[in-house]
Amino acid sequence: MTSKFLSVSFILAAVISSTAFSLQPDQQKVLLVSFDGFRWDYLYKVPTPHFHYVMEYGVHVKQVTNVFITKTYPNHYTLVTGLFAENHGIVANDMFDPILNKSFSLDHMNIYDSEFWEEATPIWITNQRAGHTSGAAMWPGTDVKIHKSFPTHYMPYNESVSFEDRVTKIIDWFTSKEPINLGFLYWEEPDDMGHQLGPDSPLMGPIISDIDNKLGYLIQMLKKANLWNTVNLIITSDHGMTQCSEERIIELDQYLDKDHYTLIDQSPVAAILPKEGKFDEVYEALAHAHPNLTVYKKEEIPERWHYKYNDRIQPVIAVADEGWHILQNKSGDFLLGNHGYDNALAEMHPIFLAHGPAFRKNFTKEAMNSTDLYPLLCHLLNVTAMPHNGSFRNVHDLLSLATPSAIPHVQSTTFIFGSDIPVEYEPEESYPYFIGVCLGSIIVIVFFVIFIKHLIHSQIPALQDMQAEIAQPLLQA
Repeated sequence: MTSKFLSVSFILAAVISSTAFSLQPDQQKVLLVSFDGFRWDYLYKVPTPHFHYVMEYGVHVKQVTNVFITKTYPNHYTLVTGLFAENHGIVANDMFDPILNKSFSLDHMNIYDSEFWEEATPIWITNQRAGHTSGAAMWPGTDVKIHKSFPTHYMPYNESVSFEDRVTKIIDWFTSKEPINLGFLYWEEPDDMGHQLGPDSPLMGPIISDIDNKLGYLIQMLKKANLWNTVNLIITSDHGMTQCSEERIIELDQYLDKDHYTLIDQSPVAAILPKEGKFDEVYEALAHAHPNLTVYKKEEIPERWHYKYNDRIQPVIAVADEGWHILQNKSGDFLLGNHGYDNALAEMHPIFLAHGPAFRKNFTKEAMNSTDLYPLLCHLLNVTAMPHNGSFRNVHDLLSLATPSAIPHVQSTTFIFGSDIPVEYEPEESYPYFIGVCLGSIIVIVFFVIFIKHLIHSQIPALQDMQAEIAQPLLQA
């Protein structure tokens, strides 16, 4: 009887204790989707019923401030690292690193050079180091070997692969015998057509409608695979788009001798590397060249852009006003739509919507930063975040069980990657966890007290019997 009670006590204590400890955030499954160049107000330009379906049954953030420069690669790497471009090192779509003496360009295979990517650790690596698995369908950077790792499953980038085929892969990975807990899905539109047509073109309407239909297809497939209510779907983009005009072109050849500099990155933020001994000449020639062009020495770049403390940022950058286009001369490629401008501009802002078991229903939030997505992902996946520039506090109210922290906020700062700008760290919301630990500990102690009392009482009759047995032979003698 006693041994049975002991076993039952230990089992109950263990179960209750583990239940209490499980009050900390459970690991969730997450699918992160990016529609490249989907500007925040595209949701309202034409009917987008599938986007609005997600908004009705999930969450929507009206204003998402992305990072400067508002280009594809810098912002996609920010989304998965929580870092400003100066800290994660992917400072543009086209870069030159004077320390490595290497170039990086979307037009060449050197984008697969690991050294450009290893100033940061993307979340798929952090997730896998925690013992989980990740899957990526074309997300920028996921087909690069970073810190000796790829995602567990990934598709080498190939823009000819259809959206439907990418979705099929994602569904397969989420439903396999060893399912992923973190997925990435990327689609090139509406960015490509936004560049060709310009965002103000009425021809963009069918493009936006097609994106909405693609989202509808993804929702349909998630429901068919019984994932719709179990996977947290986050829909975002990297940047917006603004309308340009051939009447708003700035030609560098009108102001600079092309033999005096190398143009590393082009419109609308021209990254300029002066030839040796030509810095002052180049800077002075551009400083007051055009009323719609602002030119900065690297050390004078505004702090709010977080875009100066990295060797890959060139000695001179020239930033065009919104809607203006920088070319060396008019023989260069002109785009009717462009991005890359000041990240404070509304037309550069992307979208953010989410649906799933972790998120509230029909909830709208006014604003967040794209750097805040990373700590949110780490919270959902229950993995320890790397140093980042985001804030979980900015987005915790999107969660269905989000509550204000009972632990005072303690801000600590440290300097990373040579930056002079401190990075903010925040403790995770751990109040429920500590309640669980305390409750579990109290319950275990109570069970042990009850057990000891029961043990003492159960031994009293046995002791009396033993005493009788010892006394019996003496009586017979």
